[in-house]
Amino acid sequence: MLRGRTIVLAAAMLFVAHFAVVVSIGPAGKGPTYSDCIQFALGLLVMVSAVTAARRSEQFSRSFWYLCAGAYVLWLVAQGLGVYMDLWPSARPMGWITNLLFCFWFVPLAMAMFLDPDQGAGALDSLIALDFVQAVLVCVAAYLYFFYLPKAENPSELAHSVWAPYFAGYGFVVIAFLLRALFTRQSAPRMLFGRFGTLLGLSGFIDAMFYYGPGRSLKTGAWFDLLWSAMLIVPLTMAVTWKQPEAPETTLETSKRERRIRTEIFYLFYPLMVLFMSLRIARERLGLAAIVVFLSFMCSSARLLVTQSRLVRTQDALRREASRDSLTGLWNRKAILEILTRELLRSQRHSNPVGVIMADVDHFKMVNDSRGHAAGDLVLRIIASEIAAVLRPYDSVGRYGGEEFLIVTPACGPSETWDLAERVRECVANCSVVANGASVSVSLSLGVAVASTATELETLLHEADTALYQAKNAGRNRVEPRLGRAAAAGTAAAAIQSKFWL
Repeated sequence: MLRGRTIVLAAAMLFVAHFAVVVSIGPAGKGPTYSDCIQFALGLLVMVSAVTAARRSEQFSRSFWYLCAGAYVLWLVAQGLGVYMDLWPSARPMGWITNLLFCFWFVPLAMAMFLDPDQGAGALDSLIALDFVQAVLVCVAAYLYFFYLPKAENPSELAHSVWAPYFAGYGFVVIAFLLRALFTRQSAPRMLFGRFGTLLGLSGFIDAMFYYGPGRSLKTGAWFDLLWSAMLIVPLTMAVTWKQPEAPETTLETSKRERRIRTEIFYLFYPLMVLFMSLRIARERLGLAAIVVFLSFMCSSARLLVTQSRLVRTQDALRREASRDSLTGLWNRKAILEILTRELLRSQRHSNPVGVIMADVDHFKMVNDSRGHAAGDLVLRIIASEIAAVLRPYDSVGRYGGEEFLIVTPACGPSETWDLAERVRECVANCSVVANGASVSVSLSLGVAVASTATELETLLHEADTALYQAKNAGRNRVEPRLGRAAAAGTAAAAIQSKFWL
């Protein structure tokens, strides 16, 4: 805050000094040089303030302020060239460069329209890179449209024939900022777009007064320079007083509103500007116009392809999330039932049986009560991974309920299904799980059933569930129905054990 007050005090002293220069010297003698130097110092303070505001901001706000700093860097370069030409008049033919930078200093700031409020700053995003290339093409087209083709009487000023298109494009940027502030529901983007949209609107109005109004016949060092100095103090004050909102809104409703199609329209801003200016360029330089339009089209197409690729990946991720259990990574209840239905339909066509194994973790409530729910979740993950390791590649397993698992075994009769269930039981029973320094005994009770038609789905699940409860009632850690096999509980003591420490 002390640094901010120092910057504001320095800016106020510079403005007072500028006022004194305008009143005492004016456009005569060294007045223009002093006036340009003071404005250069003010612009430097604005750039420093923007960088400082970016450093104490987060995510979207940080990117916005860095773009603002980049815009004023362009302005500083233009102002520095102006001071250079004041000191060395022989460099006057370079005035078109100064005028170009002064006219389009806001291009980096206009790129803020393409920032996503939900995306963190710091990573180089391919879409932002393509938007930057598109902005460069806008500058190229603007140079051809406003400076190369028209013949201005003074190289440091725009030709009269392009005044109206320039202010139309400037006004389009202002409207885009204000609309973005209107459509955005998050507080930080809304404040930044609203404030800088208003600032750009005031700046454009003052520029229009210079070209069309009382400033048209004035020279550097006249009273009109005080208006431009005031327009430097405004963003400086906004940067110094900026405070990152402590609790930005992140509700689902906000995200839905933020991503409506009306927000995506802003990405068409630069291609439309390139197309508009190229229509005028094509009248005299058809080849140049064709190259600019082609490059802009390539950027827009690449952006569309990148967006489409990300959309496909997002859809795949959502599809996977909708079919997978978030805790264990297995199929969820809906997905495993769909797999079972599909396998039953296939078995009906090929006359092959489908086996089902219903498994339940024994005494799982005791694990949660004694070791905590975090340990219980880890136990479920371990059991899920052990079950998946035993199954064949074409078998499927899903989390059917809290601690229940459903295994679908295509082309397996009662005997094969029972054998697979027994291997699963042995594998889990031989796991050595240590939670919080104490050993935890884990085992499964399993029920098996077999069917061959999709019409038997409910019956199949009911039979497997009934067999599961028979296993529970018969002492747990077993497979039911027995099918005449010897009880396998406790017979695999010599098997290789898997050890887990939680």
